[in-house]
Amino acid sequence: MLEEITRPIPKWVVDRIEEDWAVLENTSTLETINLPIIKLPRGTSPGDTLIRQDSKWYKDAVDTEARAARISERFERIKARNS
Repeated sequence: MLEEITRPIPKWVVDRIEEDWAVLENTSTLETINLPIIKLPRGTSPGDTLIRQDSKWYKDAVDTEARAARISERFERIKARNS
């Protein structure tokens, strides 16, 4: 009997946008890729988490918000330590 192999869907974070290109970083492997921004969901901006399914890119709003909250908390701890 064959078992279905399930792997987590790779997540990519938009590192930056340069003219008509976006630089994405894989959160697991740290691999980077450059994609034309027209291939990404409308309104994609730096810091957004994206996933690719069925040859399309989708925003992962939950992961984007969680990542932003972690970064904000980290900066608050650094500021409090340096006060």
